[in-house]
Amino acid sequence: MIKSKFSILLVSALGTFSTFAFAGGASCGNPATVVKTASESTSAAKVQAIKYSNLSTELKQAVENFQERYPKTQVKLFSLTPVKGIFEASVGKEVIYFDSSARFLFSGRLLDMDQGVDLTEKRVRDLRRIAFNSLPLDKAVKTVYGNGSKKLAVFTDVDCPYSRKLAQTLKDLKDTTVYTFLFPLESIHPKARAKSDAVWCAKDSSAELSKALKGDDIKALANNPLCSSVVSDVIRLAAEHGIGGTPTLINEAGDRISGALPLEKLQNFVDAQKS
Repeated sequence: MIKSKFSILLVSALGTFSTFAFAGGASCGNPATVVKTASESTSAAKVQAIKYSNLSTELKQAVENFQERYPKTQVKLFSLTPVKGIFEASVGKEVIYFDSSARFLFSGRLLDMDQGVDLTEKRVRDLRRIAFNSLPLDKAVKTVYGNGSKKLAVFTDVDCPYSRKLAQTLKDLKDTTVYTFLFPLESIHPKARAKSDAVWCAKDSSAELSKALKGDDIKALANNPLCSSVVSDVIRLAAEHGIGGTPTLINEAGDRISGALPLEKLQNFVDAQKS
């Protein structure tokens, strides 16, 4: 019973951590959801088999204690931290910390104040990074600003007020091609799905998207599986990457952030190089 309660608390804690650590501004839904696919679990097992034989004695004992207490928790990687007696576990796309007995766990930020470095943010950014070229850009609405030399992907719910606010800022970006993935959050915006289908199948989807994000009336389509299938694919794509809120942005470096960012922060995010 205790372990069962822990599992619930762990998922809840990770969800909360995701929200405050990677939300750049207000957003609709949950900016990041803790999702574990079958492939992730398989990969985790492979990583464990390879890595654990090479662990230090101290870390190996801590890992054994963790696995004994929480056998159902799939961990991608265990690591030492700069803090003696505190260890790191990568769970899904999030990070938790634990002591050598694995009795005490916490989620939050580990800061190196001497170096001015957020160690947790760096680790989770790596875990959550998405290879931009792996995104199915043919399933996104393409809008070009300036010469379009830079690229940005945005997961958008056309009825989300924060997606609408971001859309007004995107227009001021310098030389950027924006790929908008139509991601309706039907639980809070029940009309967004029909609008998304209509935007995708419009003759000029970029213009129709602009209308939808301004709150203009969008003519709903009769049930058209060709239109609906692309939006369904985007919903699955978002789930695979743990994206649960809008707007969620991904730059060419593969970093992600959520919320209606102000222009300066948005431009810096677009310009960022992989670190």
